[in-house]
Amino acid sequence: ALMELAWIWVHEICHRLREHSERAREKQAEPSLWNIAADLEINDAEWQELERPSNALLPQRFRLPSGKLVEFYYDELVKTSQESEPFVESFQKFGESLPLPVDWDEGSGVHGQKRDWELSDNEPQAPSLTELEQEVIRRAVAEEIVRNKDRGVIPAGWLRWAEEVLQPKVDWREVLKRKVRGAITIGTGQRIDYSFARPHRRAETYEPVLPPSLQGDFVPRVVCVVDTSGSIGERELAQSLAEVRQVLESLRVPIVVIPCDAVPYEPIKVFTSSQLLRLRLKGGGGTDMVAGIEAALSLQPMPDVVIVLTDGYTPFPNQRYKVPVIFGILDSTGSGAVPKPPIPPWRESDVVVIPLTSHQR
Repeated sequence: ALMELAWIWVHEICHRLREHSERAREKQAEPSLWNIAADLEINDAEWQELERPSNALLPQRFRLPSGKLVEFYYDELVKTSQESEPFVESFQKFGESLPLPVDWDEGSGVHGQKRDWELSDNEPQAPSLTELEQEVIRRAVAEEIVRNKDRGVIPAGWLRWAEEVLQPKVDWREVLKRKVRGAITIGTGQRIDYSFARPHRRAETYEPVLPPSLQGDFVPRVVCVVDTSGSIGERELAQSLAEVRQVLESLRVPIVVIPCDAVPYEPIKVFTSSQLLRLRLKGGGGTDMVAGIEAALSLQPMPDVVIVLTDGYTPFPNQRYKVPVIFGILDSTGSGAVPKPPIPPWRESDVVVIPLTSHQR
């Protein structure tokens, strides 16, 4: 019983180490399904001397493979839940009667939505951890896992997690798309709501009921701060513009470009790739991307996400912002050894190293 209790304790800590609540907000996930998917991500790990409870949710119970991420499990569970049955009943058709309550809920540490039974963030006896403190703990755990990897006691999935935390292997464009789309979903979601001010476009179908229609600003707000300081040559600037063009084409939304050296210059709204390629960006002086970020955040309306493209030789903000900021660091050497913002308070996932393409060398 003691080892089972220890397993549960480790289980709850794992939710925070894996940043499940932040990932849930990015995906705008339904809490109960996300909670189950998050359990599937972490429960298949075999921890020596810990006893896994018999009712722990495992991927094989749902005819799903082990070793996948929570996003994979969530998408699969959503598919199952949409087969016209309530999701609990749809799981039972797999041949096992699973003791799943309708509200499968371990709290905001898993899905990011505060519950009535949880303590407030400023509870004197148990104050919540800041983002900085959480990141310090996360990296300390990852370092300890890597340090003990040769002892044969670390589950393979957790070793991969630790190595990714300390030395992430990410694709710039995929990370950018995921981050920007997540930020856009949250940002636009806060600006739209149902209203009776305008009839629903299919109102005749529902007659005599008068349904509301969605009203608000649906246009995503993306700002790119482009380093145009003296340390940026034509090659680096061309790469920056190429990356902005890639973002523009993948999102199919207008983007505001702010050239910045030691000071930010006038924002330029870009609608097409061809328009972007014809830009003549001001700059050539010193470097301060903080000024560019603050100029982006002072725009009205405020952006949903800010992308900073720089060679890294700049002062970095010493705190995170409410608006997501993604740093794309241009790597002219291909070594990956480029200046980065301080980690913490920033996270490795906020930074992507962009190697210069070979045809520009």
